[in-house]
Parts: sequence; C-alpha cells; structure tokens
Amino acid sequence: MIKKFLIITASDSKYGDFLINHWLKSLLPNINKRLVDIAVLDYGLTSEQRKKILKKAKIIKCLRDGNITNIRYRDMLSFLKKNNYQQIMSVDGGDLIFQDNIMNIFDEHKTEIRVVSEGLMIPSHESALLSKPFNKDMANNILKTLRNKKLFNGGLVIAPISEFIKLCRFQLKYTKKPELFGLDQVLLNYYLYKNKNFFELNNTYNFVIATARHKFKIKQGIFLNAQGKPITIVHNTGGSDTWRPIRNFGYGKDRNKIRPFVYYWLRFGYNLSFITIPVMRFFLKIVGPKK
Repeated sequence: MIKKFLIITASDSKYGDFLINHWLKSLLPNINKRLVDIAVLDYGLTSEQRKKILKKAKIIKCLRDGNITNIRYRDMLSFLKKNNYQQIMSVDGGDLIFQDNIMNIFDEHKTEIRVVSEGLMIPSHESALLSKPFNKDMANNILKTLRNKKLFNGGLVIAPISEFIKLCRFQLKYTKKPELFGLDQVLLNYYLYKNKNFFELNNTYNFVIATARHKFKIKQGIFLNAQGKPITIVHNTGGSDTWRPIRNFGYGKDRNKIRPFVYYWLRFGYNLSFITIPVMRFFLKIVGPKK
C-alpha cells in the first residue's frame, strides 16, 4: 500500500555507508513509519549496501550519467509518475542528519514548496554560471531574477506531489549540461522566485553549518541551538570533503567535531560576498555565453 508521504534521497557507494549508519539511523526515530515511505536513488551502491538499505527503504536503480544533484530530478520524476504520494520530501543523503521529529512539516503549508534559506549570502549562482550552462538570455534572466535575493538550499525540498513534479520537469528541461555541479541550486532558486509558490521554513529544518547566522554548540555529538534544544536537521555542506566544516560528521555521541580553520575560513569568505558577488556578475557580463 502506498503511504501518504515520501522521503527520497540519492547515493552512490562512496556515501552509502553514511546513508546506512547515520542518515537512515537518525531519520527512522523521527518519522511515523506508518505514513512515510523512504526511497533511495541508487547511483552505484555496492551489493552489501543495497541489502542493508532494502531492510528500511525502497531502492530505485538509476543510470549515473551526470552529477547526482542534477540527474536525481529526472529519476525522481520517473518514479513519481508511477507512485501517487501526497507530499514529497527530497533530501540530501551524504551530509545530513536528523535530530528531532520532522512529521509536522508534511502537514504545514501543504500547497506550497517548502525550503530553507542559507544564512550568509554566497556566490553560488554566479559560480555555477561561469561554466556557461545556459544561453545568454537564460543566464541574464537568472541573474536579474536572483539579484539580491535569499539563496534557498536545495538539500531539502518538500512539496505536494503536483508541485514537485512541476519542479522536476523544469529542472529536466533546462539542465543541458548535467555533469556540472550546482545547476540544480540555480534552477531551484530561479523556479521559486519566478513562480512565487513557496514558503520559507525555519532554518532548524535544514541548518547549514557553514552559512548559518544563528549560534550553535555541539554536546555529546548533538547539535544544539542557542536555547540548548536539538536542531532538527543538520547539513554539513561542502563542495568536497575538504571543505566540510564538521569532522567525523554523523549520528552518535562520539561524532561531530568542528574544524576551526575550515569553519572560520568559509565564513570569512562568505562575509565578503558583498564584494565577490558584484565582481563575479561583472565578469559574467564580459565572458558570458553567446545568444
């Protein structure tokens, strides 16, 4: 029997063990398993990893012919065409853990796409556009639409199935270079601001360590907010493992140590975005794609 809600993620063999031992282990105590299905897009899991995941979640075998963050929208769309859930939550599976119950966000603002914004501004859109993934008109429209706007993080997106399918189709239509990193984030933000049918969730539902403005502390492996309460969903983002601000990230008392140099260096750089973003936008006008 199809359940009301779907939580869907993606993984390969590199992050498969984290998915099993930390992502899944932290998620299961914080959902109502009678209402929620869990699905994993498989982009190269080992047979042993698949066996362990199948005990807790569905596995959808997929072709890896691009960056996972991009092609997952194509494969989520294919799966959702055959399965009629009410609400869909797409969430990263290799750098994120759950620390508190998340069921309430399935029932609030149910007609809208729900997302969380980054705290500090970062030149994410401009960096992605340097690779010229779009024609000149599209690139200019994106830059104009997203100018001085909050950046919404694509690591967690929740929406009614009809809205989620529209988002997937939009991503698929405009992703012409799926091998490039960061396109999904650009297109997600462009889609949200163009359609205006979204709601901004509190950052406890996708607390991005590197950009969060709110203070936090770590006690016995648990991320706590300024009031000493567990942060619901913690996201240890980074373009590569080298630039993730938390060492030994995961679910357990012996985990989660801050890497001071990486953490403060990232935040120093992001606090200079009022300089770097205009400079990058000016550069894009000079070297941008032909029409």
